[in-house]
Amino acid sequence: MTKKKDPLEGASEQGTVLSDFVIEQKITAFEEAYHPCENEKLASKWFDETKLRTFFKAYPCSLGDPLTLYLDRLQDKGFRMKVGAMEEPVIFVTERVTESTGLLEKL
Repeated sequence: MTKKKDPLEGASEQGTVLSDFVIEQKITAFEEAYHPCENEKLASKWFDETKLRTFFKAYPCSLGDPLTLYLDRLQDKGFRMKVGAMEEPVIFVTERVTESTGLLEKL
């Protein structure tokens, strides 16, 4: 059997850096869909590491973990990780009301 080659192997020599895997539009989309919530009881949703990785498609690679860069950018926008009731770091959010979802649908 042959070992599968990591497609990112040697990427650093080719000029690829971890920030190349961060898509700013995803951060903007997150910010437009959610509002930071400081209080767990008032949050309508929460994002733990697994949910954040899924949302941003941010998985560790040979260059490092792009989720750390997403978390830094989210924190700059007010989305801070806190320890929730399950003793796990999470980001608490409330969903923003958009033109496509009316206020009554959120209730």
